[in-house]
Amino acid sequence: MIAEIGKLPRVNLGFYPTPITNAAHLSARMGGPTIFIKREDLSGLALGGNKCRKLEFILAEAQRQGATAVISTASSQSNFCQQLAAAGRKLGMKPSFALIKGVHTETQGNLLLHNILDSEVEILEVADMNMMKGDFIKNKWDEMAERLKSQGKQPFIMRHTLPDISAILGVVGWVNVADELNGQFETLGIEPDYVVLANGGGGTQAGLEIGARHLGAKWKVVGIAVLNNRATATQTVAEQANAAAEFLGLGVRLDAEEVEVYDEYIGEGYGIPTNQGIEAIRTVAQTEAIFLDPVYTSKAMAGLADLVAQGRFKQSDTVVFIHTGGIPALFAYDKEIAH
Repeated sequence: MIAEIGKLPRVNLGFYPTPITNAAHLSARMGGPTIFIKREDLSGLALGGNKCRKLEFILAEAQRQGATAVISTASSQSNFCQQLAAAGRKLGMKPSFALIKGVHTETQGNLLLHNILDSEVEILEVADMNMMKGDFIKNKWDEMAERLKSQGKQPFIMRHTLPDISAILGVVGWVNVADELNGQFETLGIEPDYVVLANGGGGTQAGLEIGARHLGAKWKVVGIAVLNNRATATQTVAEQANAAAEFLGLGVRLDAEEVEVYDEYIGEGYGIPTNQGIEAIRTVAQTEAIFLDPVYTSKAMAGLADLVAQGRFKQSDTVVFIHTGGIPALFAYDKEIAH
């Protein structure tokens, strides 16, 4: 563990290290490079996902503040909010959410799990993810907070944007994964050239970027955007990485120009599946018996496959793909995915 992170308050929510599997059949299907998959979908909290690592630090801060309830926002099928709800229940905190309408609002997928967890969920009649910023969502949070306080609860609002401590701690949760990866690579006897993952809010890539630089790792991080265009995504990653590095006192910085993100695979928009993404779900399932999700990992894998075809990754390269989870959403997207 990176020493600076070991000093921080943390709650235990996941099972680590998550395994890395050799995706030999998938590699053969793509015609190289050698592909490994890191199974963050097996992190152990509420059907798994990359958000678990972030929540271990964020909710430790919530506990420090005496929280008995958590509030946040994202899209209706958000894996983050579902994991936050599960973690909240595990720690005795009531979960409440104001969710952007998104594509699927039926009680299926992550919303079914919210129902089982008895989360307080309000679906907002807006579909634009940019509404997660500004006064609109802040007013919703304030309403929820006041209602929870009237019930004798102490709410903690989990915000996604800097300079909020939640946003910084979320990145910190993934800085340490660079060290975990290096240890696993040594055990497996491999020397990866690239680590590839979906880029949504940017925090996971930011953590890996700064962790890799702090440790002097030889591998490069490559993001496949599922939400923001390249300019916004690279700037966001750099800002979050630098905020976390400063918070931890690591003495490293990241310029937006150093961040590699591809935005050609977003399709019509966030949460809207692409034909290439659906094909990637089927290909990975039929070659490796691993299920991808329709919002993040399917588009990231479709991007990886296309970049291999374009020659961005050579046959001689070794690539580790981060499976960031989100599998429950598959069941909400049955009409798009099923033949």
